[in-house]
Amino acid sequence: MTFLVNPLALTVDGFRDFVATKKWPHWRPSHLCWHNTGEPDLTQWRHFGLGHAAAVQRARNLNHYYAHQMGWHSGPHLFIAPDLIIVACDLEADGVHASCFNHVSIGIEMVGHYDVEDFESGDGLAVQKNTLAASAILLHALGLKADSLLFHRECLHDRKTCPGTRIDKPTMAKRLAAAIDHEAVYAVSHAA
Repeated sequence: MTFLVNPLALTVDGFRDFVATKKWPHWRPSHLCWHNTGEPDLTQWRHFGLGHAAAVQRARNLNHYYAHQMGWHSGPHLFIAPDLIIVACDLEADGVHASCFNHVSIGIEMVGHYDVEDFESGDGLAVQKNTLAASAILLHALGLKADSLLFHRECLHDRKTCPGTRIDKPTMAKRLAAAIDHEAVYAVSHAA
């Protein structure tokens, strides 16, 4: 089982520090795979509260569901909320999130239902910004480029629209490339 007993709810800077401790000694992903939660959507997520304690409890609940209801050994690695990046599973082990990509990618669930919710304003834009930052941090640490991004809907076997029909992959890949460049500059400027 690669579920974290104590999930982490981190800011972008906290996530950067956390990823800096990872070495990927036994499993090294070659991709990131983006998803959207669908349920909870952004309204439901906000209704039950933002912040560290609520995020950690949600991750525990989801991990329990994946382990005990679904029988999975793991789940998605990250959940991205409007306010935090939530680490739910071990980043150094494969997860369960897309049947075609489980063994090659870190699974990133973005809170929201982006077949219907807006990814370019409000909480959707906040999720997008946190997702781009977390993805850039991971790809920079792994030495990968923006073309390593997968969308769950590319796994035709799973028959999903995930991460949502309102999210355009070429647009996100451009934004991700810019975020990776920003991360590389940040790393150089903050080197000891």
